[in-house]
Amino acid sequence: MIELERSAIISHVFDLAKKNGLISIAGKSGTGKTTLALQFVSTLMTLEKPYRNQCVWIQASEQFPKKRLRSLFKSYPDKVDYILKNIFVAPGLKPFSNYQGQSAYFRKIKAAIFPINIKIIVIDNISHYLRFFIASNSDFKKRGAIKDEFFSVQLFPLIMRCLREKIILILIHEVSFDPTSGKTKPFFSKLYDRIDSININLSKAMGSGLKQMEVSSKGTSTKFVYEIGESGIVNL
Repeated sequence: MIELERSAIISHVFDLAKKNGLISIAGKSGTGKTTLALQFVSTLMTLEKPYRNQCVWIQASEQFPKKRLRSLFKSYPDKVDYILKNIFVAPGLKPFSNYQGQSAYFRKIKAAIFPINIKIIVIDNISHYLRFFIASNSDFKKRGAIKDEFFSVQLFPLIMRCLREKIILILIHEVSFDPTSGKTKPFFSKLYDRIDSININLSKAMGSGLKQMEVSSKGTSTKFVYEIGESGIVNL
């Protein structure tokens, strides 16, 4: 597993997260969104001894990657044991089956009682069911009302709680292609543009197997070329 001081990518995100605890990770399938989140969470949880930090991992539409975690930490059995015991996966058995189930959970979590050492919350994938639920409504006003309710009633209270309690919140998104800018963007990017966050965009370079990452925050951005190996995401 890559240690913080050996990974320019994780180290850079870690430094930004000290100033802004909201991280948005977007990218197409296979670019390493969940791996990056898992790597960052695992590094933060085992950065200092004795290990104390804990995490809530909400498998909104994606199964928690337990096998991937074991692969990342196969040379560090003491760390993987701690991490597996201190990442609390919700819902427990499998991801939500629809938007209504996800919505009900988000309404409750803003007031849920967490263990005192919860320092990270991950939501993977936050936009999946929202996209399909909005698409099922042909009324444009209803679509707008759904997005506004999602942001103001479900997501924003959780963001404010995380800010108050100094919990890092990681949102993992699906993406779509924006022909105007020629770039991929998170679904409902205008919705999430309301949030001041660290934005991480993962993409595959055209014509090659290389992957590119752009990390932006407060008008500045840093780009990395990376690959996904057995030990996680590695900058090249």
